[in-house]
Amino acid sequence: MIDAKPSSFISEHVVLDASQNIILKVGDHSIVNPRVQISTQPPRSQDSEKPSLVEIGDYTIISDGCSLEVTPIAPVVIGNYTYIDPGARVEAGVTIGDFCVLGAGCVIGRKSRIGNSCRIAAGAKIGTSTIIAPRSIAVGDAGEIQDAGEDMSDEQQKREMKMHVDFLMRVVPLYNKPRQDRK
Repeated sequence: MIDAKPSSFISEHVVLDASQNIILKVGDHSIVNPRVQISTQPPRSQDSEKPSLVEIGDYTIISDGCSLEVTPIAPVVIGNYTYIDPGARVEAGVTIGDFCVLGAGCVIGRKSRIGNSCRIAAGAKIGTSTIIAPRSIAVGDAGEIQDAGEDMSDEQQKREMKMHVDFLMRVVPLYNKPRQDRK
């Protein structure tokens, strides 16, 4: 089931694991691009009736070819004003804060927590149950974490992300159709 705000855009080419009960909640002005795959593992018997949840905040962009993995007991929550580059993989139970950027092809391990205003470099691998403090940068195969120092203010980040989303909201429907099965 897709529960999306009217101002959001979800491509008709988003792949939802139809064999399982998945709820995709999408906030205001967010974009879920083509070939994003949302999958879940088969539920254990006691979890068979529980839905798997993916919750995406406001002004968030999930790029082409990303994969989000969920289970009935391990949702994926992505904050507001967050951008996920193509090919990133987010595993079950992950929480990503506001104002984050995940680089192309990065992997966020199960049950990890990414704080607000973090940057995950392209190709970085964040291990299972890793907690990344706000305003950090993670790089490399081991997900080495560095302090980002002073970054843009939240207001500057909001303005920048709104600018990107507003542009994409005008362009994306020109070459891509929205899903029709949303609530």
